[in-house]
Amino acid sequence: MTDTIKPKLENADKGYNYTVTAEQIEAYQKWSIKERLQWIWDTNVLLSKIQTPEERERARIIKHKCAR
Repeated sequence: MTDTIKPKLENADKGYNYTVTAEQIEAYQKWSIKERLQWIWDTNVLLSKIQTPEERERARIIKHKCAR
């Protein structure tokens, strides 16, 4: 088993992909701004801990392209 999460082939070099349900969206909409920001912070901390340097660089490049 590998420690690296591999993207689906159709998502190669595009970052992460996941699906959320309508119920999950509805629940998120009920969160306070503080809860939403905390969730974003916690997710960022988690990703920074599990990403390899190569994955982190790929994410940085994609973010830079999207910011244009």
